[in-house]
Amino acid sequence: QNEEKWDFVLVSDIHEMGSEKEIKRKKYLDELSKKGFTIKKIEDTKLFYGVRAPQHIFWRYQCLLTNPNSRQQNSGAYQDVPVTTRIRVVHFILQNTVTSDLEKLHDLMKQKVFEAAFPLHKKEEITEILKKKWARWRVLFKEQPIEEIRCYFGEKVALYFAWLGWYTYLLIFAALAGLATVAAGTTVFSSSQVSKEICDANDTIMCPLCDQNCSFWVLSDTCTYAKVTHMIDNEATVVFAMFMAIWATVFLELWKRERATVATSWDLYGWDEEEEELALQLINNSQHDPRLYQHSYFRSTIVLILAVLMIMVLIGIAHALVIYRAVAMALFTQSEVNLLSKHADTIAVMTGAVLHYITIVIMTKVPLLCDQAPLLPFLEKPRTLSQGENNFTVKIFIFQFFTNFSSLIYIAFFLGRINGHPGHYVRIAGHWRLEECHPSGCITDLFIQMAVIMLLKQTISNIMEYLVP
Repeated sequence: QNEEKWDFVLVSDIHEMGSEKEIKRKKYLDELSKKGFTIKKIEDTKLFYGVRAPQHIFWRYQCLLTNPNSRQQNSGAYQDVPVTTRIRVVHFILQNTVTSDLEKLHDLMKQKVFEAAFPLHKKEEITEILKKKWARWRVLFKEQPIEEIRCYFGEKVALYFAWLGWYTYLLIFAALAGLATVAAGTTVFSSSQVSKEICDANDTIMCPLCDQNCSFWVLSDTCTYAKVTHMIDNEATVVFAMFMAIWATVFLELWKRERATVATSWDLYGWDEEEEELALQLINNSQHDPRLYQHSYFRSTIVLILAVLMIMVLIGIAHALVIYRAVAMALFTQSEVNLLSKHADTIAVMTGAVLHYITIVIMTKVPLLCDQAPLLPFLEKPRTLSQGENNFTVKIFIFQFFTNFSSLIYIAFFLGRINGHPGHYVRIAGHWRLEECHPSGCITDLFIQMAVIMLLKQTISNIMEYLVP
């Protein structure tokens, strides 16, 4: 019994005989049996089904990848497929096996017919190596065990972690350049000509920043604010921006070389994702016909309209944040709490940044929910799963770009330019004045906004990743 080898394990609760879940489970297992799968049942506190695929499936997999136009099985001499490839093939068949009720494994797991489905690995020592040498603080300065990751998770996951390790390594140089930029900024804290003029402007009277509880103020009162602005916006910042542009280009070119090295050592050249998907479809169903792509202007127009509507919603959220900051500043200036009334503009920016972070967290989940809805795949009708993944990646990128940067774009390019002038201020609903930039610029507001968002995002993300890996 210990010598028996199983590819996957399906876990289920013990259901009553004749119950709906028991019937659906039996139908699914019968479909696997028709495909030649060996199934063994072990009953404990739960039901465990060991699943083993017949060897001819992997012979046919190799044959189809060698001769992708052939549907006939060739039982000649074949090499043993790697464990990770075996798991990938079996996983694809399990996920795409359809019962007489037109339900797949994903649907059955949603209905709690099955609780879990996971592969079994032959090499237990790999698990021990990963536990000791991967993702632990004591191996922080050591290389990742990429080969063991590949043997356990497969080439696709291993390639991602190879990229992540390379990216993290090259970030060291970007981090050092960033530290040098900050150090250079601190050395010129008081040397800016603009800051000196603001600090010496003891006789320059400025208009009130709000309509209620705001008095005239002297320009020199914002001396420290001007110095901080120059500390984060100086000549070194321009050099750092140019360095990061060069760094990004160098990183991409070096990664191409590293990826080529990895792909060669893992024998990944010549592998085509769409070709493999077609082979897996034919293995799962020998009568499968490749889906012909038919462009439809109607479907494309509907998808485009939905995308534009989502972008308009995100822009509307950015406008809502602008309104919040204007209203919050007016309310904070009227507060009886001295801290709120004295630093109303800064607190409005910080609370607005927190709200922006909350919208980022919420709106980031929306594309995931939309992609699971049957409407979008029905409209797009991608020819292959990889094409569907590429379409989804583009949607995610555009959606998250507007989610993350719409408010920042407003601060960087519009804040202080559309608020009007004394005697003719631009007001929201004719009541609340739009906020203004500091005389030295809006860079500090942008810095506060980005600092709050990044600090919250990184801190909370790391905590959640640690607690819920």
